[in-house]
Amino acid sequence: MANNSSAPSPPLVSNNIVKDITSRLPIKSIKRFQSVSKAWYFLFNSNDFISTHFRRSSSHPSLLIRRFHNPTGSKFSLCLMDNQTAINREVRIPFLGCLVRYPRIVESCNGIICIDISPCHACGFVLWNISTRQFRGLPRARINDAHKPIWMVATGFGYSRETNDFKLVRAVNFHCNVDESPLLSAEVYSWRTGSWKLLDERMIEERIGSCVIPGGQQAVTVDGSMHWVANGVGNLANRKYIVSFDMGNEEFRRIQILDRLPSAICAKVVGFKESLAVALYPAKSVYPGYGTPLNRMELWTLDKDYTSYNDSTCWTKLHMIELHSSGLSIPIGVHNDSQLLVKRVDPQCVSLSLFDPDNKTIKTLPICSSDYTCEFYSYVESLVPVANAGDVEVENAQE
Repeated sequence: MANNSSAPSPPLVSNNIVKDITSRLPIKSIKRFQSVSKAWYFLFNSNDFISTHFRRSSSHPSLLIRRFHNPTGSKFSLCLMDNQTAINREVRIPFLGCLVRYPRIVESCNGIICIDISPCHACGFVLWNISTRQFRGLPRARINDAHKPIWMVATGFGYSRETNDFKLVRAVNFHCNVDESPLLSAEVYSWRTGSWKLLDERMIEERIGSCVIPGGQQAVTVDGSMHWVANGVGNLANRKYIVSFDMGNEEFRRIQILDRLPSAICAKVVGFKESLAVALYPAKSVYPGYGTPLNRMELWTLDKDYTSYNDSTCWTKLHMIELHSSGLSIPIGVHNDSQLLVKRVDPQCVSLSLFDPDNKTIKTLPICSSDYTCEFYSYVESLVPVANAGDVEVENAQE
């Protein structure tokens, strides 16, 4: 007869096994399981678990799509599209009713969305995690128009692996007299410190020269640096080049785009296969007034072993691309580090396609048509908090 008193108790599941299993789950399930026990709650909110979950979810990014339904952009909708199932899920901004103006998305990085909520001059921002439903307003930017009127503002948001920090950069061009060069001031917000820092204007001038960084363009982050296309003025007049900001040492630098890029050529900076790249295409491809659209573009990449930021020979033409379409085909970014995101504008609708330059295949994504236009961002589910929570190691998606 069995002796029940000596029966062994069932073994407890170790934390490592729980961590390995649950870190593969969607965030919605993890949030529900937090109430199972205190141990699970502290596990799911630990820095180690957040980092592990992100490394696994980053291999399956989604597309965050913003559709505009009127000319001003005040009527819009947000949705997330799963790349594997092509299913769209509507997303609502929880703080939208508190805003005096429709928000502008600065960037989506490692699960955190940076949103500009200011009426003008990009001076008020919110960090928002769609998956955890957390959002946090940032301190007001320090550079203002108290002494000189602001002309335009360029922004960028990214993650520095070197300092384990999210950085928000604000580059401000001021109006100037005819005989003056536009003054460029810049400041950077640190997620770790929760504060803004003004950058040395004289150092900026020495490193990138006199230039204007047009506002509205989406900064491209590659290898810990943000990049914008700038227009030179003064000694650099009539020249386009790239302004780069290193998020680690917080320094600007200038990168030449080929030799004397003609004004009839549009340049779109992208990240392609872990390298900085530029998609060049004729202005005729963009402006219908020029006549028949020319759906042809060149993709150039910056050499890994370049030695001088003033050397325009460090670019290599990687692809010559021809897109056969009745409408306009405009490169707007790169998805999964290897596929060009192409916005195709036909008379009836706006559509999105993924073009693989290596095998020349194109895939049209099933998004609903928009009355006017769309914006697209890469999004990864993440438990990363909108406020600094210590040493959460957030790896880049390509890792």
